[in-house]
Amino acid sequence: MSIAKKTAKAAGLVMAITFISKITGFLREVTLGSKFGTTRDIDAYNMAQNIPMVLFAAIAAAIGTTVIPLFSDYLTKRGKEKAFEFINNLLNVTLLVTLAFTIIGILISPLIVKIMAPGFKGDVYSETIKLTNILFPITVFVAVSNIITGALQSLEHFAVPAMIGIPYNFIIIGTAILFGSRFGITGVAIATVIASLLQIFIQLPLLYKLGFRYKFIIDLKDDSVRRVIILAVPVLIGTGIQVINTYVDRMIASYLPTGSIAALNYANKLIGFDIFSMAIAIVIYPMLSKSFASNNIEEFLKGIKLSIKAILYIMIPVTVGAIILRVPIIRLLFERGAFDEKSTELTSIAFMFYSIGMTANGLRNVLSRSFYSLKDTKTPMYNGAIAVLINIALNLILVKYLALGGLALSTSVAAIATSLMLMNSLRKKVGKIGGLDLTFTLIKASIGSLIMGFAVYFGYNVMTSKLPSGKIYDVVSLFGTILVGSAIYLIFVVLTDRSIVRYIKKGANTIRAKLVRD
Repeated sequence: MSIAKKTAKAAGLVMAITFISKITGFLREVTLGSKFGTTRDIDAYNMAQNIPMVLFAAIAAAIGTTVIPLFSDYLTKRGKEKAFEFINNLLNVTLLVTLAFTIIGILISPLIVKIMAPGFKGDVYSETIKLTNILFPITVFVAVSNIITGALQSLEHFAVPAMIGIPYNFIIIGTAILFGSRFGITGVAIATVIASLLQIFIQLPLLYKLGFRYKFIIDLKDDSVRRVIILAVPVLIGTGIQVINTYVDRMIASYLPTGSIAALNYANKLIGFDIFSMAIAIVIYPMLSKSFASNNIEEFLKGIKLSIKAILYIMIPVTVGAIILRVPIIRLLFERGAFDEKSTELTSIAFMFYSIGMTANGLRNVLSRSFYSLKDTKTPMYNGAIAVLINIALNLILVKYLALGGLALSTSVAAIATSLMLMNSLRKKVGKIGGLDLTFTLIKASIGSLIMGFAVYFGYNVMTSKLPSGKIYDVVSLFGTILVGSAIYLIFVVLTDRSIVRYIKKGANTIRAKLVRD
């Protein structure tokens, strides 16, 4: 089966599961929003989560990213037994390193909070320190979980890794609803740690079924550890750079009015509901790694081209729709309890400017993994470093004029710059990737999205003016407008490019078929 067909089929399964995971993720954010709104407590919780992610979880993400090409090499050249020995060694070394970082982080947490949230004073400062100490162990669990996920995806098992976010979300939701009034945000933080640990135990049974057996192996002289470090260091820096983008936004937002950090977080979570490009990036990575390992450059290029075209066709209209319907979307999803009209206004501003970079974020994820599959982890790092400088410079300029919106817009511009630089670097590295065809795709998707945008704008205004006021009618107006807009855009795509429709059908059919042997 060609890499294009395998990508379409696997992406269908991952999208279906990820959609459920994202829905539960939004329920989690809605629940937290209802319980805590844009208050001091939720600001402290969000910052406390960001601190270990900025400092140490980037290490976990970097190591998890390097697992796929190296594990694939072991499977191809040395067999499954040696491949699992590599996983055992990597797990144990990573466990010891992240445990040490966690202990150090807890000991110096007051200093870390002071540096990373300089605008926090008094009670919110103390609360952030307490929550940071509770949440630091997440680093260890994320590291182990990422390694297991990488091994499973290398073996073309995507379903279980994709679904681990579902119980994670339900644990936090249940805690907030049942114990939020009694234990407050502290109970939510403890539940977050427990939920992160559970993600490991959900994946382990499948890995054991595939032949893995845990062994306490620590061999720092092993060539595999050296290769992980060589590949992981640039990924670590690149991943850290992307996280720094988020941190810089939060740091500057700590000087803005109360609720700004929470509004950025809610908007960012909403932007994260990009199940399509996420599914493509997850599935394409191991497939590109195998194509490159077998020296099948033609399939490698086909996979990249298909992924880019699909993201352009899907994410550009999503961007237009999100900008136009931002207020009713946020009102429907979040506005209840402590999340009031002011919270909706703040979040909608951040969401509008974040939306501008949605397509670029999807492209960046796929293009970065294309380089990782080539065992080139330095190019994404260099491009990411330039992007973070752009983000910081624009933050300092735009926050003066657009306040909260300026922080979100800076992040979007940085994402666009990164994707363009990665595209150019990939062309130089592997040759032509169908730039003319991709340009036509961009033009067609943009024209179709503009047509859809006009229909959505006028259609929503007409529906809201004709229907009575009320929550149920707001839902009808929003979803009715989305359905009409989607139909108009789909007709345009079918009339202008039928090839992409074939792959979408294959992906949808996979939802009913069993792709993996879980």
